[in-house]
Amino acid sequence: MRNPKRWKWYQIKITEDKLRQQMDDQNLFGRFEEFPSTPNIHTSHQFSLPTTEGHENALSSEEIIKAAGAQYMHAWAEEGFNLNYSLAVPGLPGEEQNGIELAHLVLASAEMVSNQRYEEASRLLGQCKIFSSHLGNPIERLCYYFSEALQERMERQTCSEPYKGKEITPDVADKYRSDYGKSEFASLAALCTSVLPYCRILQFTAVEAILDAVRHERRIHVIDLGIRTGCQWTALIQSLSLKHSSSSSVKHLKITAVGVNSDDLEDSGRRLTVFARAMGISFSFCSVKISKFEEINEDLFNVQAGEFVAVNAPTVFKTLLYDPTLLGNTVNVIRKLNPRVLLSSEVEGQHNSPFFADRFVEALFYYSAYFDCLEAMLPDRNDLKRVKFEEVCCGSQIRSMIACEGEDRRVRHVKMDIWRSFFTWAGFREKKFSYQAWCQARLLLKQYVNAESFTIESNGSAMSVGWKGRPLHTLSIWACKK
Repeated sequence: MRNPKRWKWYQIKITEDKLRQQMDDQNLFGRFEEFPSTPNIHTSHQFSLPTTEGHENALSSEEIIKAAGAQYMHAWAEEGFNLNYSLAVPGLPGEEQNGIELAHLVLASAEMVSNQRYEEASRLLGQCKIFSSHLGNPIERLCYYFSEALQERMERQTCSEPYKGKEITPDVADKYRSDYGKSEFASLAALCTSVLPYCRILQFTAVEAILDAVRHERRIHVIDLGIRTGCQWTALIQSLSLKHSSSSSVKHLKITAVGVNSDDLEDSGRRLTVFARAMGISFSFCSVKISKFEEINEDLFNVQAGEFVAVNAPTVFKTLLYDPTLLGNTVNVIRKLNPRVLLSSEVEGQHNSPFFADRFVEALFYYSAYFDCLEAMLPDRNDLKRVKFEEVCCGSQIRSMIACEGEDRRVRHVKMDIWRSFFTWAGFREKKFSYQAWCQARLLLKQYVNAESFTIESNGSAMSVGWKGRPLHTLSIWACKK
């Protein structure tokens, strides 16, 4: 058993072990040193931008933020904080110029909230409320949710009593299901799968990774720590059924699903059992209902001798980052199961810095790509499903990252390099995806519109899926060290 005291080191590592000087933390504009200066923005865009609105050549939200950041640095360098500073960038269409000015307001608001200059922050956030909109273009939608989060952060900091607002949980999906009901959640999940390729690519690549590892195994036990509908396992069952007549056919497939909702677990089990029977596969489904991950222990999974154990953890570990001890205990339980394959899919973002300025800037860029992606895939800005998806899957997470601190900041993400160090230390070794897995991921992507705007690339041995070069989600494979 590992020494619990050593988890303190990982608590520091996971919260980003790059200590900054106090001035760097308190001056948000100082975090934009990597951005091109205003002349570089002019050089890149002033002569190539179209005179009419067009999505192909328009600035992305990320580029707008970079321009606003550079202008913001200039404003401080020239005159200190001054809202009357000219932000005009010659040659930009009006909508993009407005986007730069709005992003500038959000950056200034964050600066004032960070420095506890609440009167100025209130004035700036009032301006953000006027010019941003959850029904506007991507930069307006992005700034809407970030300004709302900044407003809540200010209220939390100035409230004399414990803040009473909407609850924020690390598992947004479970919270949404409990608030809005199963049918509406199913509709939102279907939208996510049909319109955005991320979930489907990660799910079915995970299935392919298991198939690659079980070529000569007879008894397979898949433990799914976040099964949701379980539709991806139909692909596993179907593929295994093709081996049924061969000498290496599977004698039995068992899936153990972990969840907080008994009805959802039973529904998933019922569907998979019917499908397995139709495919002629010997199959059993076990459900493990828990109310929180503190209840996880190895005895719940009834692992038998001779079973090939594969553990699937879809965006599970990020929900435990707020409590490093709980994260460590959960991974220790998995380690004791001795899985031959551990699949971990996580958000590829560094949103767990102890410094507000770092966290704010990282989240701003990450979600700028997400809102641009949604604009391309769901161009109807009044689409209620799109609005609800942005509210639930983006807005609530932004709230947690920006508005909350300490134990209240339940939504946390770290990048693959941090997870790689963590899993290696915890007794796992990373494995590579097969050529077939990479091919399948790219074939799946081609089924979506705007496929050319999505990226699938390697991150060491892991696979990252993103939008226009910015990685958004990463899947990795691990096995216990011998």
